[in-house]
Amino acid sequence: MGYYFIAIGGSGAKVMESLTHLSAAGMLPNKVRQSKLHVLAVDPDIGNGNLKRSSAALNNLATFQGVELGADTPLFKTEVELLRPFPWSPTEHDKRLDDILAYQIHKDQPLGDLYETLYTRAERNTFLNEGFRGRPSIGAAVLAQKAALFSNKGWEDRAEAPWNKFARLVKRDAGSGEVAKIFLAGSVFGGTGAAGMPTVARLLRQEFQDFCAEGKVVIGGALILPYFSFTPQKTDDGQIFASSENFLTNTKAALKYYAQEYKKARVYDAMYFIGDNVLSPVQKFSVGAASQQNDAHIVDFYGAMAALDFFATKAEHYKPCAFITHKDENVFHWTDFPDIAGDDGKDIHFKERFAQFVRFVFAYVHLVKPVLQDLASGKEKAYKYPWYYDYLQDVDVDTAEVKNFEEYAESFVRWLDQLETSETNRSVEFVQQNAFSASPAQVTSALYAQCIYGEESDVTMHEVFARLAEHPAKDADGATGFGRFLRALYDCCAYRKN
Repeated sequence: MGYYFIAIGGSGAKVMESLTHLSAAGMLPNKVRQSKLHVLAVDPDIGNGNLKRSSAALNNLATFQGVELGADTPLFKTEVELLRPFPWSPTEHDKRLDDILAYQIHKDQPLGDLYETLYTRAERNTFLNEGFRGRPSIGAAVLAQKAALFSNKGWEDRAEAPWNKFARLVKRDAGSGEVAKIFLAGSVFGGTGAAGMPTVARLLRQEFQDFCAEGKVVIGGALILPYFSFTPQKTDDGQIFASSENFLTNTKAALKYYAQEYKKARVYDAMYFIGDNVLSPVQKFSVGAASQQNDAHIVDFYGAMAALDFFATKAEHYKPCAFITHKDENVFHWTDFPDIAGDDGKDIHFKERFAQFVRFVFAYVHLVKPVLQDLASGKEKAYKYPWYYDYLQDVDVDTAEVKNFEEYAESFVRWLDQLETSETNRSVEFVQQNAFSASPAQVTSALYAQCIYGEESDVTMHEVFARLAEHPAKDADGATGFGRFLRALYDCCAYRKN
């Protein structure tokens, strides 16, 4: 089974961020190390802050995922591969729409006159380094021009990277009797996502037409509807930028388009429409680039859960549109999210698995990381920590794998904090907000046992320390080195009722 995720635009990147953390927690349906998650990102704004943040977490995960954790553990069970260049941009640097569509060649001709009618001077002359500025019409023109390069089948030989490798991987999976599951995520109301979601899906179905007909390649999508608003800064330089006032109009037109397309020919095997009737205000407006850093949101999380549902569902059971209920409009809780059907026939219990991962990361941040730092500086003595002697005495912890894991742990806590605090009128009740803080990640030890909403357990920080000291030091199913320690720590964070 091959899993493929394509993030399109800023909203797609935020869904990718949530999917990264769910994947790390072992939420994908595959058996341990039996399937890879191949990730590709599409964005002309390659310096986008949302993309940079989610890419950093992915790169951290890709770097340390080679540690040997052993078999039969969900921890980091799905290997992640980034398809590079990451991200892929449909435009070259410092290019305007006039440049891409060769306006000077068609100027003073009927085609040039039509072009001038369809696009304002500002739209034509704006550099697209920071994306399509919330203009689907610009994105559609750029992607249509780029699509001409993909008009012939056989991307593995004709297309540019990363699409050539993407095609080889998909055809390898489908040709070997497996099902290649491709999932796209992007908005329907902005620029890049609104233009890319229908275009990329249509090109994929064209390229893999025969495999799609056989059910060996299936395509799903999380189509993100409006869920945030902002007030742009007024400028006098003629600069164009996205406007949340146009989001609903853009969305209405997009939904009408998808309804019409579905009647003619199915582009997606399953579509997940995810939005919010309460628009969260963006604290700091940005046209694009590094300053565009919108906090994680529950809509992103739903988008990632949609990807998990798509990956877990058998191709013959896909529905054109999927629905999910929400019990309390003012609260998001564990019970709002379903369990996931695993490839081994067993359900992945969402709360149980994700909560254990939260406790595992919290324990490392509070219990382990400071000790390793103090031991390295000479402030502490190793004899005080039996688990250090058992697992890490002969392990080099000054490696890229360890550093990237610690950076990943920081990014996970930051994402979790944003997820729970970005809602102003409602609450997200996964983890007690007073039990931790982010940037840098810190955990309140006294609240560790009650950090998961709806749980009362004996898993205190002291209990984790004791379990770790008493945990069998022998290798577990091939776990070695730093991975052996992480496996032990994860197992020690399992929930037990009082």
